[in-house]
Amino acid sequence: MKSNIKKAFLLCFCIAISACKKEVPKRGISMNTPKEVIAVDGITIHDPKTVENLSLFILTGKEKVEGKRYHTLAEAMNAKTVTVKETGAVNELSIDNNGTDYVFIHSGDIVKGGKQDRTISHDIIVAPNTKDMPLASFCVEQGRWQQRAEEEVVAFSANTKMLSSRDLKLAAKYEKNQGKVWSKVSEQKAYLNEKLSKRNGYAVEVAADESASSLQLALESEELKKSRDSIYEKLKDLIHTPDAIGYAYAINGEIYGVEVYNNKQLFTDLWNRVLESLIVEAISKEGEEASPEKTKKEVLTYMEAVKFDDKKTAKKLNKLTNFKTIENDNGSIVFSTEDLEKQQWIHKSYMKKDTAAIAQNENQLLNSRLNIDY
Repeated sequence: MKSNIKKAFLLCFCIAISACKKEVPKRGISMNTPKEVIAVDGITIHDPKTVENLSLFILTGKEKVEGKRYHTLAEAMNAKTVTVKETGAVNELSIDNNGTDYVFIHSGDIVKGGKQDRTISHDIIVAPNTKDMPLASFCVEQGRWQQRAEEEVVAFSANTKMLSSRDLKLAAKYEKNQGKVWSKVSEQKAYLNEKLSKRNGYAVEVAADESASSLQLALESEELKKSRDSIYEKLKDLIHTPDAIGYAYAINGEIYGVEVYNNKQLFTDLWNRVLESLIVEAISKEGEEASPEKTKKEVLTYMEAVKFDDKKTAKKLNKLTNFKTIENDNGSIVFSTEDLEKQQWIHKSYMKKDTAAIAQNENQLLNSRLNIDY
């Protein structure tokens, strides 16, 4: 009996000594700290991947619009199942969907041809077998109102590009100002000429001889393509992140926007054109003053800037599409496109206005009115 007690005592003593030999964590450091997860509304923000002055944060989460296949406008135009047509008005086109699939038109999509290249103002879901549905649009080619080369004049030939500037997107989708759209098109082409010339070491002109004012043709520039493709190759595979449903992006250390899609396949199908547009915008901002690289927490703050009780507007665009905005006094806006058939949002866009520039423009307009000699 005494022998057993002695053995038990020795065993406990050995275990205690062994425990004491284990390394004690230093104060303030957890030995098993899980990787930090930054999330909002079930969406996880991942660490950025930065190439030159462009940083991309992939967002992951569970899609809520499942079981519905949306074809992009590019896919549908390539398959010739939709026709985008002139109506005789600069700011309104029409579309026929002769196919059996739903078509998702992304705000900022550019349609090439017709009497002038146009961009579509808002996201629109087009039902199968739709005829003559109106599309709000803005011209991204100033001056032309006739056939260009061999293109068809009554309809549009393709959708291969998207608006590639935050200011352009806001001018078309939020401010709804044709003059501002033209101004921002001209501004971006000038920036691209300057930055590409410096990048390449020789003078570059992105404007095309067929139509010097066309944003579409400028975005097709071979000189731009060479610089864009070198960055694209380093970022294209981010779309393969499991459960990727969106992204945030920063240029020169400034967050330019966040886009989230409630349908994984839709995001995947849009990715190539979306990524190209972000790279073009980054190239146009090369060499500008840069801030420290943004963190996931700062993206989270950007997404949470707008609150539920801020100013809201809503507009039903067609039988399938509802368009909502919510904004605060600091210039932060969330655009939300809802699929009324699914009763769910399908695309959310987080942006911020340049409030200082808007105030300056308003003051200039007021001063010009005051200086009018009656």
